[in-house]
Amino acid sequence: MNRKSFIKTSALGVVAVHTFPLISLEKSFENLKISVTPWSLMRTGYGGDDPQGINVFDYPLLAKSLGFQYIDHEMFHFPPQLQDQDIEKMNQRMVEANVQSAVMLTGGVGDIGDANPLKRKQALKIYKSWVDVAQKLGCKALRNVCGEHISIPHQEKLNYAIEGVQELGNYAADKGLDLLIENHNGYSSDPDWMIALMEAVNLKNVGILGDFTNWTLERNPDTFYPDPYKGIELLSPYIRAVSAKSEDFNKDGEETSLSYQRMFEVLKKAPQLEFAGVEYFGNVIPRSEGVVKTKALIEKAIQR
Repeated sequence: MNRKSFIKTSALGVVAVHTFPLISLEKSFENLKISVTPWSLMRTGYGGDDPQGINVFDYPLLAKSLGFQYIDHEMFHFPPQLQDQDIEKMNQRMVEANVQSAVMLTGGVGDIGDANPLKRKQALKIYKSWVDVAQKLGCKALRNVCGEHISIPHQEKLNYAIEGVQELGNYAADKGLDLLIENHNGYSSDPDWMIALMEAVNLKNVGILGDFTNWTLERNPDTFYPDPYKGIELLSPYIRAVSAKSEDFNKDGEETSLSYQRMFEVLKKAPQLEFAGVEYFGNVIPRSEGVVKTKALIEKAIQR
């Protein structure tokens, strides 16, 4: 099942329901900051040449020209051997563009919930270095992932993830940052697993980055969490940022595979929500146009 057909039919799935108190629109969204994620505009990582010629150090000014005051960063878009002068250059470019950092996106080079203690230790070392980078760039939070690869039982993976998230979360706290774990497929796309993780870690600076579309529970064949709106609702008490995914739009400017209006209605139940990160990953229209359309959808949904 592809992404579009999955979300269009998602309402047919029913899972365990948690209920949380509804809070007002004003309390939820009046201070919501809309950021843009690098992948929306740059599709090449580790300092490579983007097909459209966008350099990571041009990114702040481009984001500003598209109407953004806040930008996310992603580890893969920085030079492979990141130096202090690179961080200083990015900070200077942000000052010139008059934009601020939101979330540093990390993952994919180790699992902080790995069952192998040596691999877990190495992953934590890598991501702690990115906490340092995020602090130097003035980020509010660092996003990481765990539980994506299913190779051990549910509870066993949870135990290792708790250990890794606690260690990285405490390190981030010492640097004045939040640590946000994303629903990023595998066990992490099971809301009950993520809730158990948050409750067990129990750190004030640890929360969730809710992704609108990352709900693949298993591969070969693909098995999805049945209802992405319900998934976000269940995670909402812990959500501090969201990845607002988009791929294609109809003639009215609406995303064709999910309802932003419905998703942000659900997010009224996320009292800690601070950032909505635009993540356009389509290819039908120019990236800049997709980014602007997605931002407009968010603004429409929150009635800004």
